[in-house]
Amino acid sequence: MKSIKTRGVVAIALVTALGIATPAVAFGDTTTTTTVPGTTTTVKATVTNPWKQWRHAQQAYVDQLKVIRQTFHSTVKTARDAFRDAVKASKGSANRAALIAAARAALTLSIANAMGARSTALTALGNPPAPPAGTARSTYIVALQGINEAYRTAVASAQATFAADFSSASTRAERATVRAALELAIANAAVARAAALTTLGPPPVKNTTTTTVPVTTTTL
Repeated sequence: MKSIKTRGVVAIALVTALGIATPAVAFGDTTTTTTVPGTTTTVKATVTNPWKQWRHAQQAYVDQLKVIRQTFHSTVKTARDAFRDAVKASKGSANRAALIAAARAALTLSIANAMGARSTALTALGNPPAPPAGTARSTYIVALQGINEAYRTAVASAQATFAADFSSASTRAERATVRAALELAIANAAVARAAALTTLGPPPVKNTTTTTVPVTTTTL
């Protein structure tokens, strides 16, 4: 089988992450520890309400990102399967080269359309839920969300541009230029995200408050 010219586009599309990582600190509850002298008993009171509500909202947001990703992958798989079927069906045909070229063009167009649909879905999803304010980890999470959102926005924009430009590209050189622009835009977005994450640094230590109960003596 001849080399599939769309292979580079498929690869760059499938390996593009959506930036959905959430730091471990985001899922740790703030705890208050009370230690009673002279005993080995430690009582922990966990503050869960605001953060628990945020975790549920954040998980729902991440789940939607995964659905968008899975839908895209499924669409690409269907398009690639159709391409392979078309190549097999063309065997023995007098105009096989033309049939394969048409199938290849249809594959790349399907991928471009899938990218456009993913871009639209990401835009419609909007920003992630904001965590409860007032703590160091709140500030960290907001900063991390901003980095991931900037990356997703850059990727969505690049893919939307690719989808529009590829549809109007009429020559092999024009299509190659459009693919190269997509790959460069996504690579630049990944580099910018990596640099921003390095600048952000590690997450803060989980918030804890420790209270020691004084020893009291009662004389009868």
